Amino acid sequence: MARFAVMGSPINHSHSPTLHRAAFEFLEVDASYDAEEVNSLKDIALADFRGLSLTMPLKIEAFDIAHSHDDESLATGVSNTLLINNGQVSALNTDVYGIAKSVEGTEAQTVQIIGTGATAKSAALAVRDRKITFTGRNQQKVSAVNHWAESHGIRVSNLGKADLVIDTTPGDATIEYLEHKYVLDVAYSSNRNQSEQHLISGLEMLLHQAAVQHIAFSAPFVSKMIDLLSVTEVMRQALMHRVGEWSNA
Repeated sequence: MARFAVMGSPINHSHSPTLHRAAFEFLEVDASYDAEEVNSLKDIALADFRGLSLTMPLKIEAFDIAHSHDDESLATGVSNTLLINNGQVSALNTDVYGIAKSVEGTEAQTVQIIGTGATAKSAALAVRDRKITFTGRNQQKVSAVNHWAESHGIRVSNLGKADLVIDTTPGDATIEYLEHKYVLDVAYSSNRNQSEQHLISGLEMLLHQAAVQHIAFSAPFVSKMIDLLSVTEVMRQALMHRVGEWSNA
């Protein structure tokens, strides 16, 4: 049986086992998927696994230990996925895809990104064809992420209002939004945006990043091409069974 897991801290309430177990069953892949409380990958026997999902605080370390990286990992310097085979470790950043799919229905042309860290960079890559502005409490970090964005050909603008706000900060943080229509709150367990009329839950991002992640997990074990839309729907139904429906603008 192939072994997979989600690792990070805290991990007790992770929805990843629900998502990936449903997909493995749907694809008839003989695999296990568990949640493990881990603060560092240095003592993990990676050879015991075929793939890992990583959450904080492991995304930078995951990038550092990988032998190869996808373009999104190279651009952001972080990875939320490790593929392990015969001693080789490949790193992916599927958060970019997850964010892009979550907001594609908004048709937003202007985006305010709240935060300056790794997820903010993933958000910027996801909407790189729009005008964006970063907002954070630390101006030095804002300047640094502005420089990073411009070095990757992303237009940074001084916006007075935005079609879309993407909040990448922890759920207990509050930073003022520009006048806007849509909000994607990555912190799906937070209630800070419960009054928003056009709220996209971070569960939508979680779902989509997990779906494309799962394609990478299962591809070596499935002889036919895997349909991403079918896997996404199976995962959506499994997550809805666990948490109920969620806001999707």
